[in-house]
Amino acid sequence: MAELKVAILGLDRMSMSIGLRLHSYMQKGGKHRFSLRGYDSREDFEKPARKLKVLDKVARKPQDAVAGADIVIMNLPYEDLGTAYELVGSTLQDGAVLLDTAVIKLPSQRWAADFLGIEQHWVGFTPIVAARYMLETSLSPSAASDDYFHENTIYLTPAVDCIKEAVDLAYNFALILGGKPAFLDPAEHDSLATLTEEIPQLLSVVAYRAAMAHNAWGDAQRLTNAPFAVQTRYLLTHHPDALRDEWLANSEQLLRAIDSLQAILSELRERLSKQDVSAIEAFLIATSDDYQTWINRRHKSDWEQTDAANVPLEQSLASSLLGGAITRRLFGGGSDESHARSKR
Repeated sequence: MAELKVAILGLDRMSMSIGLRLHSYMQKGGKHRFSLRGYDSREDFEKPARKLKVLDKVARKPQDAVAGADIVIMNLPYEDLGTAYELVGSTLQDGAVLLDTAVIKLPSQRWAADFLGIEQHWVGFTPIVAARYMLETSLSPSAASDDYFHENTIYLTPAVDCIKEAVDLAYNFALILGGKPAFLDPAEHDSLATLTEEIPQLLSVVAYRAAMAHNAWGDAQRLTNAPFAVQTRYLLTHHPDALRDEWLANSEQLLRAIDSLQAILSELRERLSKQDVSAIEAFLIATSDDYQTWINRRHKSDWEQTDAANVPLEQSLASSLLGGAITRRLFGGGSDESHARSKR
């Protein structure tokens, strides 16, 4: 049995769902024990997170939260990530595995290379929420649930030089969360996330901007119900700095996606201008049919299995790092102080 310290940076719904799941796992007799320490500078998140009573401690600084941690969940807002890597890099102990949940992974991978040592291991970590929660847009910790990832994919995007033991630990941690681990290259992950994360962000902002710029907006803003609020919600949930930095960091992929989007809009505009009933109908039917196929598969989690790993269920997390710093710390074999941290 391993006893591991987990630091959770960013206490939103996803993070606290991880915390709840770890508590449920221990209460149901799981063979590993976890102590949880959290951090979030946002009062609207920190206070509700405290009320869940799953965190053993809430730190006031990210570097304090990660001190002594074996596993770090990096789930801070995008505009804070670079600074957070710089702050925690000198505090992380050897053998720590940092799981990064950012929408795009390549910038985080570069920050990890800049600020983490050779015995501190970075793995991109993207949990996919259970389909029953997919249309719920609240990010509040109070909406967290211990089955948030149940039977859904958790994508691991390790750096090419990440040691196998750290990847195995991330894989087993994903299993404990109730997920189905699968692997993606970080660059491939970012290309896919452009379509499923960043284009919705961009359309959210553009939809509001188009309404704002219309000469009838003064009257139209009172005629707003759920469709408009849901469409434009990213302006509520994301700081402008976060959207700016994320879009610029992934601009090459985003530009290609925008070109594709513009081509579809231009085609649809032409059909509308010509009042081409059959063409518009064909456009909508083809899109709707494909959507129905996707949404059914999404609810069933019916995907081809492409996992490259074959790690036994409930393998010991500690044994994932045999010979590494975590095992030395848990089972002896040398003082942590004897292993000096080397920076890349």
